[in-house]
Amino acid sequence: MNNLAFVSVLIPVFNEEQFIGRCLAEVLAQDYPGRLEVLVADGMSTDHTREIVQSVQTAHPNVRLINNPQRIVSGGLNRALAEARGEIIVRLDGHCEYPPDYINQVVTLRERLGSDSVGGVLEPVGIRYVQRAIAAAYSSPLGLAGSALKATGAADTVREVDAVHGGCWKWERLVQVGGFDEEMVRNQDDELSFRLRQAGGRIFQSLAIRVRYHVRSSFQKLLLQFLQYGYWKVRVVRKHPHQASLRHFVPAAFVLAVIGGLVLAVGWSAARWGTGLLVGGYLAAVGTAALAHVWTGEKKLWPGIVLAVVVMHVGYGLGFLLCCVTGAQGGAVNRVFERSSRAI
Repeated sequence: MNNLAFVSVLIPVFNEEQFIGRCLAEVLAQDYPGRLEVLVADGMSTDHTREIVQSVQTAHPNVRLINNPQRIVSGGLNRALAEARGEIIVRLDGHCEYPPDYINQVVTLRERLGSDSVGGVLEPVGIRYVQRAIAAAYSSPLGLAGSALKATGAADTVREVDAVHGGCWKWERLVQVGGFDEEMVRNQDDELSFRLRQAGGRIFQSLAIRVRYHVRSSFQKLLLQFLQYGYWKVRVVRKHPHQASLRHFVPAAFVLAVIGGLVLAVGWSAARWGTGLLVGGYLAAVGTAALAHVWTGEKKLWPGIVLAVVVMHVGYGLGFLLCCVTGAQGGAVNRVFERSSRAI
């Protein structure tokens, strides 16, 4: 046991009273045989999150509460990283469920591959109708989801990817590349992964490692989440232009085309027809994809999936355009996008 790496688990949270107790219980029940500490970076929660963490601390001195006055994930992670004593850093999320061998799996896999980071597959889940529809929309062919949510293949597949959910790194490697970029309220994982790959690092995903991800509880929160994703993706692209791909621009182009068509339609009948065909074709494509997705499943989710996919696309595209217009240089618009979409 003395030869096993000391692992520091970092969990950034804000108003996670619904999930943090279970999350900590799962972390403390991990079967990793080496030393383990848990650092919860709390963004000064206004619910009972802090009290729950403090109550766990009384029985588990390896759990520590770290204040994160910035209230953003990247800032909280950096504060926890500065306090971490472990050789290996594993990042977890308060609203996910982890299998008992998760830490052992990622630590072992990273060591075996000699990679900069490793991760697994996110399985979106929900309890009520809206959550189940949103969860299904994530895995829809037209849903906006990264490799962590759209991984398919044999269970024993290990593949190289651009980024993974969470992550498992050597402490010294994270410090070497500058930690997490605190300019990034969102997309800090993608931005860090890009810097790691630029520095010659490699990132791998194992399809055998499964994590349950609790999606947003309403379409309003889903909209705010994707507004933030689109808004802060512009910052990532501006800082790292080579990280951009066509899929990052398509939602914004669609939203811009619809807005432009509606403006021109006021006095131009051709624009009305064109915009109608564009929106109609888009809804037909989304509806068909959603229908195929539920054909052998829960068919009553179909309208919810369609709405969720539209919310994702419109939210991401509108957020992208807003950042292009405002430049993310501060002000009222920027302050809205610095707030957690889970807490609103």
